Amino acid sequence: MRYEDLHIAGLGWFHPKTVSVDEAVADGRCEPAAAQRTRTRSVAIAGPEDTQPEMAVRAGKQALARSGHRPEDVDLLLHAVANYNGLDGWNAASFVQHRVLGRGGVSYEVRQLSNGGVASVQLAAAWLGPGRAAVITAGDKFTEPAWNRWRSSAGLLFADGASAVVLSRREGFARVLSAVTVSDPELEGLQRGNQPFHEYPDPAQYPVELEARTLEFSDVMPLEESGPRRALGMRRAANRALAEADTDLDDIRWFVAPHFGLDLMRRQCLTPLGIELERTTWEWGSQVGHTGAADQFAGLSHLVETGAVEPGDRVVVIGAGGGFNWTTVVVEITHVPDWSER
Repeated sequence: MRYEDLHIAGLGWFHPKTVSVDEAVADGRCEPAAAQRTRTRSVAIAGPEDTQPEMAVRAGKQALARSGHRPEDVDLLLHAVANYNGLDGWNAASFVQHRVLGRGGVSYEVRQLSNGGVASVQLAAAWLGPGRAAVITAGDKFTEPAWNRWRSSAGLLFADGASAVVLSRREGFARVLSAVTVSDPELEGLQRGNQPFHEYPDPAQYPVELEARTLEFSDVMPLEESGPRRALGMRRAANRALAEADTDLDDIRWFVAPHFGLDLMRRQCLTPLGIELERTTWEWGSQVGHTGAADQFAGLSHLVETGAVEPGDRVVVIGAGGGFNWTTVVVEITHVPDWSER
C-alpha cells in the first residue's frame, strides 16, 4: 500500500540491563557454538520488576511524549506480542491503552509473532482518519521455564524489551511512503512441527524447542525448500514496498532489521535483498538480542536518537514472523526531531 499522508511522529523503547554472551558461555548457559553462529554480543534480560505490559507502557509513553500529540489525538492502540504477556484471561492491550492514553481510543492485541509490530503499521493506517493518530506498542519476555533464551532457537538469542511508534495523519518527522505484507501459510509448521494441540499450557512441553519443531516439519517440507521460500517471502515484500514507494534499493540509507543472529540474518535478510551488513542496524541489535515483536521500532528510534539519519534519507524497516509473514515499510526522513542527538 502506498501512502500520501501517513507520518511517524514519535518513537520509544525500553530495554532492561544486558548480559554479556561471553559471560553466559563461561557459566554454561549458552553453547559456544550458538555464540559463534549468532555473533550476538549481549542480551537484554528483564528482572521481575520489568513485566511485559509495563515495559510496553514505558515505551508507549516515551513515543507519545516525543510525538507532539496528546492522548486525545489518538484513536487506536495496537499492542503486538509474540509470547505470553503476563497473565492468562485478560487483555494486555487494554492495560497498555489505559496507562498510555487514559480512557481514550480503542485497543487491540496483535499476535503475529515477531512481525506483529511492523505489520501493525498497515492495520493502523487503515483505521486512521484525517488528522488522527495511532500508537503501536510491542513488548515481550522470554523467561524460564517456558523459554531457554540461549537454546530455544538455533538462529538467535532471545531478549526482553519493548518499543513503540506513533503514527499520525497530521504531522511527524518522517513520512511512511509504503508498507507491504506477504504471507506463505504453508510454512506455519516451521514453528509447530508435529506437536499436538493442548487444552491448556502443558509444562511438560517447556522449554519451547523451535529448532526441534523445524526439524519435525522437515519431514513434510525439506529444509532445502522451506529455506528458499522464506527468503522469497522477504524479497517479495521488499520489492513490492520499494516499487510502491518509487524507490530503488540503492536509494536506501538504512535497513532496520530484526535482531537475528548473524547467520540467520544473512540467510533471511541480507542475501535475499542483496544488501550489506553495514547498511543495517545489526551492530546495535547484536548488543540487545531478539526482543520478539519489539526489535524494529527500537532500532529505528536508535537511528534517530544517535543522529544517524538526516532529512531526505530513506529507511526500510523489515519484519518477519512465524506463520509465515513478512512486512516491509519504506520511510523518508523529513526533518530531525529535537530528541535526536544531532
